[in-house]
Amino acid sequence: MTSSLVPPSKALGYSDIYLDFVSGREPSAHFYLAANLEDTAAKLDRVNYDRKRLADILKNQNTVYQASGATFEAIRELTAPDAVCVFSGQQAGFFGGPMYTIIKAVATVKAARRYREKLGRPVVPVFWIAGDDHDFEEVNHVTVLDRAGEPVTITYGTPPEHEVSTAEIQFSDAEELARAKEALKAALGDTDFTPELYDLIERAYTPHDSMCSAFGKLMAGLTANTGLVLFCPGDPEVKRLAAPFFKRIVRQQDQMHEILVRTNNEIIQSGYHIQVEKKDNAAHLFYNLDGRTPVLRDGDQFVVGNTRFSRDELLEAIEKHPERFSPDVITRPILQSYLFPTVSQKGGPAEIAYLAQINPIFNLFDVPAPVHKARATVTVIESRFEKLMKEHDITFEELTGDIEQVVNRVLQKTFPQDLEQHFAKLRDDVDRRFKAFLDESLEFDPNLKQVGEHSYGKIDYTLKSFESKVFSSHKKKSKQSRDRIYRLWHAVYPNRGFQERTINVAYFIARYGMGFVDLLHDHMDSEETAHQLFHLSEADL
Repeated sequence: MTSSLVPPSKALGYSDIYLDFVSGREPSAHFYLAANLEDTAAKLDRVNYDRKRLADILKNQNTVYQASGATFEAIRELTAPDAVCVFSGQQAGFFGGPMYTIIKAVATVKAARRYREKLGRPVVPVFWIAGDDHDFEEVNHVTVLDRAGEPVTITYGTPPEHEVSTAEIQFSDAEELARAKEALKAALGDTDFTPELYDLIERAYTPHDSMCSAFGKLMAGLTANTGLVLFCPGDPEVKRLAAPFFKRIVRQQDQMHEILVRTNNEIIQSGYHIQVEKKDNAAHLFYNLDGRTPVLRDGDQFVVGNTRFSRDELLEAIEKHPERFSPDVITRPILQSYLFPTVSQKGGPAEIAYLAQINPIFNLFDVPAPVHKARATVTVIESRFEKLMKEHDITFEELTGDIEQVVNRVLQKTFPQDLEQHFAKLRDDVDRRFKAFLDESLEFDPNLKQVGEHSYGKIDYTLKSFESKVFSSHKKKSKQSRDRIYRLWHAVYPNRGFQERTINVAYFIARYGMGFVDLLHDHMDSEETAHQLFHLSEADL
């Protein structure tokens, strides 16, 4: 498989702080504490982690996900006192969500192997399933390209009664789940590869599964034998392990607030934007009290919905029911490093931007900040689309702009835009020359002139008929070219964004088989910050 790189730029929608981060430019580097893997790993050696308890939790969860032996071997390695982790993560998207989910997963595996060689110690790849998230509308749908190359969105449309975490949302509407599966099959059709894909989806997504457990089963199936460890923080046992962390959030409200205000001001003064806007009264904690509800500060007290707590009462609630609490976007990365010896965190552009706000808080919780690295980003270009791009000199960058400009350029190059004027000139030229011929050359026999006029009528009719056929063909070819370019656009830059943010990996598996995931793994550079274009024309699939 061939590949090429597209450097990150503003034109591709990247923020200034992200562009400076991947380039190593100041002042962005100031906002990221960890400089290198070696120093961070050494700091992690001085922190006590409950590795046995963590391993037990991971074994239980990955048993539910039906993970492979390679995953359980990685979990066993985590119990070594010098073992560290590299993390990525994503919400528990329906049928796996956008393709960047699987891209993140396999890139994390590759990064862990590279860091293992660099550090000379076990490095375990862990994928954080964001099971605490409660935004049902963000994760209840998936988009694939159908057999006509058109984007089709498939939705599980039965929401929970209350806003609860995805780890608690069951696919209890069996009829709706079955309808969604049939919609996926109708879009993708049947190929030599779909039986294995559909079987995996049937096993993973059942009415007895939560959004988190179904997602875990699917991901374990897709990444079998890679050694990827899947982790969901919605587990009650995880909550008990995290209870002291939740208490520290409550106790250290003032310090957290001061750090965030100061850091946000520094980010703005450096010319960057604030990725995550939080109100001053945010306590950076959620409490599942008749639904997952943010905890807000009000002086020395806390408010959850219509219920008011003193600090001691909230701490007591955490002690009694830690399973009801979860971090917000600000404290989630800190919890990850509180629970796991995290040497590195792979993040996308938005995540890298908001981690700049969070980094100083790691010290407040006495945990080393991980080395934050930009995750790999990938667009897969199938052979038919690669051929079309070469045929018309269409670049990836061109597809990220106004698609109608691409269409107009190709049509102008392929078909003469002044075709109507050419035909008018041809008709006028034939009419003038024929009439001149009749007037100048047939004076010797006036009867022939009448025959000539009759013949000209036939010529004029034939010309008009030919013109009609030419314009009909032009219109048809124009539509075909337009449709082909739009299919290319839908496949490579759907919804005016990167392919990986919209299209689900099932589309590629249906066309190329489960080996497609291995192909991603083998050819991806986990440390590359430019956007990677993978051309399938030479892939062994």
